[in-house]
Amino acid sequence: MIRHKEFKTALGEEEFRKRWEEARRVREKEEDDDWLDIYEWVLDRIEGNKMRATIKMDDWYAKHYADESLADFISQVIEEGDHSILEFCGEDGGTWGYYITRETVKEIEYVKMVDGQPIDL
Repeated sequence: MIRHKEFKTALGEEEFRKRWEEARRVREKEEDDDWLDIYEWVLDRIEGNKMRATIKMDDWYAKHYADESLADFISQVIEEGDHSILEFCGEDGGTWGYYITRETVKEIEYVKMVDGQPIDL
C-alpha cells in the first residue's frame, strides 16, 4: 500500500510527463527492472502553469522496489518551498517512508511508542 501527500510542480504537464518517462528509462537501464511502471500520475492545473501531482496506483499488493527512485523523481520536480510525504506499508506490515522537498529526500523514522516513550521489541 502507498500513501502520498500531493505536491505542486511548476512544470507543465508535457514536461512533467517527459521527465517521468526519462526517470523510468533510467531506472530500467540502471536496475534492469520496470518497477516504476506500477505508478501513474494524476496532474491537475491549479494556477497559471502550476500543477498538482498525485500518484495513482491500482495494484494494492505491488512490490515497492523502486521506492527510492520514486522519491528521487519527486524531489526533482516538486516546486521549491513545497514538500511531500511518501509512505509505504509492506505485506509484512513494515512501514517506511520519505519526507521530500526540492532536491532532498529524507527517510521518515518510525518509532513504536507507548505513552510517548519508545519501546523495545
